[in-house]
Amino acid sequence: MSAHRPKKVRFWRGTIDAWKQSGQTVNAFCRARQLTRSNFDRWRRILAAEAGISSPPSASAFVPVRVVAEPMAEIVLRSGVVVRLPLGAVPDAVTRLVTAVGAATC
Repeated sequence: MSAHRPKKVRFWRGTIDAWKQSGQTVNAFCRARQLTRSNFDRWRRILAAEAGISSPPSASAFVPVRVVAEPMAEIVLRSGVVVRLPLGAVPDAVTRLVTAVGAATC
């Protein structure tokens, strides 16, 4: 068992199990039981670590994002319509698209 007091560990284990079965969000559950969210999350991490389970990230956790700009080509038709396509577009498809858009009337 934990280096924490056994009574506290039993309380939090029971509380977290009750939350899992409740179907409530963590915030709603904590509010109803007058628990602080930070304390709840702390004990959830402690108990998960003891069980060898990685706890899921909280809803507000940041995740790495890599934005890659794709080179684009822009075709301006006589009608003023602008067609933007990735440079890697298949040439035959571009030809068909430009022909179709150029022939269309609004």
